[in-house]
Amino acid sequence: MAASTPPREDIVMEDEEQRPPLTRALLHRSATNNISQVAMVGSKACPIESLDYEIIENDLFDQNWRTRAKADQVRYVVLKWTFCFAIGILTGVVGFLINLAVENVAGLKHSAVSTLMESSSYWTAFFVFAGTNLALLLFATAITASISPAAGGSGIPEVKAYLNGVDAPNIFSLKTLAVKVIGNIAAVSSSLHVGKAGPMVHTGACIAAIFGQGGSRKYGLTWRWLRYFKNDRDRRDLVTIGAGAGVTAAFRAPVGGVLFALESLCSWWRSALLWRSFFTTAVVAVVLRLFIDLCGTGSCGMFGKGGLVMYDVSTLFDDLMTYHLKDIPTVILIGVIGALLGALYNFLMKNVLRIYNVINERGRVHQLLLAAAVSILTSCCLFGLPWFAPCRPCPTEPGAPNGSCGSLNRFRQFHCPPDHYNDLASLFLNINDDAIRNLYTTGTNDVYHPGSMIAFFIASYIFGILSYGVVAPSGLFVPIILTGATYGRLVAMLLGNHSDLDHGLVAILGSASFLGGTLRMTVSVCVIILELTNNLLLLPLVMLVLLISKTVADSFNSSIYDLILQLKGLPHLDGHAEPYTRQLAVGDVVAGPLRTGCQGGIPVGCHFVLCSSNFDVKICTKKVKLY
Repeated sequence: MAASTPPREDIVMEDEEQRPPLTRALLHRSATNNISQVAMVGSKACPIESLDYEIIENDLFDQNWRTRAKADQVRYVVLKWTFCFAIGILTGVVGFLINLAVENVAGLKHSAVSTLMESSSYWTAFFVFAGTNLALLLFATAITASISPAAGGSGIPEVKAYLNGVDAPNIFSLKTLAVKVIGNIAAVSSSLHVGKAGPMVHTGACIAAIFGQGGSRKYGLTWRWLRYFKNDRDRRDLVTIGAGAGVTAAFRAPVGGVLFALESLCSWWRSALLWRSFFTTAVVAVVLRLFIDLCGTGSCGMFGKGGLVMYDVSTLFDDLMTYHLKDIPTVILIGVIGALLGALYNFLMKNVLRIYNVINERGRVHQLLLAAAVSILTSCCLFGLPWFAPCRPCPTEPGAPNGSCGSLNRFRQFHCPPDHYNDLASLFLNINDDAIRNLYTTGTNDVYHPGSMIAFFIASYIFGILSYGVVAPSGLFVPIILTGATYGRLVAMLLGNHSDLDHGLVAILGSASFLGGTLRMTVSVCVIILELTNNLLLLPLVMLVLLISKTVADSFNSSIYDLILQLKGLPHLDGHAEPYTRQLAVGDVVAGPLRTGCQGGIPVGCHFVLCSSNFDVKICTKKVKLY
């Protein structure tokens, strides 16, 4: 039998090993093992690759670095900053294009439906609404299932796993990037209760990973002079920077993007990485600002002046943004209830995703049928529930939102007579960003009926759970913000005269409490909310409600991203081990007897223990079996 030709990657590695030690590249990525390694976590199997981010900084390494020419060292540093600049530019452009496409596609759909409703063509309006939603979601599901299944979902669990040393197949490939962008535009425009933030984090990470890989070897787009960055450690740093840039592109929150990557994604951080990440997010913010100014002349179709999810509540009704000591019990109540709702949300989401997984594993036909069922159910509820909401006269007092019912993104007339609006339709028949902007607006305590708020809260809570498991690029961040804002408004209405807090302010606190109860983040969420609302007066209340909601919710279950990590079968260890593990010895967690038989280069039946480093002590917490 003729000998098989060794892979090109192995030949490159052999040539690298034969070079003198001082002339080798500083770092190189280990050759991919051709034998499938399957990590068994729970009952879900996923092929993974373990990454080595550590550098052995010994005398040989130091001598290798010192003997390099000054030009090589300068090029290494300059290239890193150049890559950060390029990542910021591209992520900002992609983020703007996603928002521009969603605003125009969804805007055209809602404009057509409103026109048909005004002419009393109710059934035609429903079929246009439901048919457009179904076509958009089926398109997003079809391209995701057939081209790149790794692009489904938000992508944040995959990015988090990668930044903690686990690489899954195709999560940062070029086709995953393309499907992520196009599929997310279609999914968000289909009135599905999903958002753009999570996919934007994955998009920024994909852009950065492609840079770190020096292009794409599959399509012949690699360059030899980028060999310094073809290693796990540099690629990890670039992916971290790209993830932070993605948050900035989603929320126009540069500081929040850096803190999100630091608090939620990474387990390793350096001061140099902080500088580069902050520089990249600043570039993204500048790029978005430039595009918003260009669109201010009306040359971007239905992309409005308030695009890119800035909910500015600082310029109007500053007197309504005040609070007193007597309002602290209300804030505590919001935090506790938000924590309970968030913990229940995570529990229900985990069980629904298990059911969806059984359906999706049966093939593409079942994936499309599931997406169609969710889309039809969503469209029927979004179009049907507003018929039970009362018609309300248009606000005429000075300072009302946009001043009239004729605003595209504020009020919907739906089936109501002239000079009246349907408050529930104004929330349902809008994209999520505009609905959040409506709920955050101050001075609108009498705009929404309590019954409409109850119906919208229940619907957004349920559809947020049902929508995420569809095989399409979808995010959780924005739907959680919207559900929390609705819950905050509802609490403010129920309290009535017992609280003097403005309903828009309480809506912001409701979003913060629900985010803390589901995502279990504090610092980054606090900064993101402050950058979104452009009001520092909210800082004490937002901090308090986040601390309460996270503390209470942690006693029930884990973060929603950690739960999804477990369902996906991606190994992930917490930064701090459980206290009882400090009393364990190696013999307590390693099964015996030891087997040394090998098959195909991998030990058969051998048990490997994953350890998490806590200071300088290795603490073993979970056992993984490799086949």
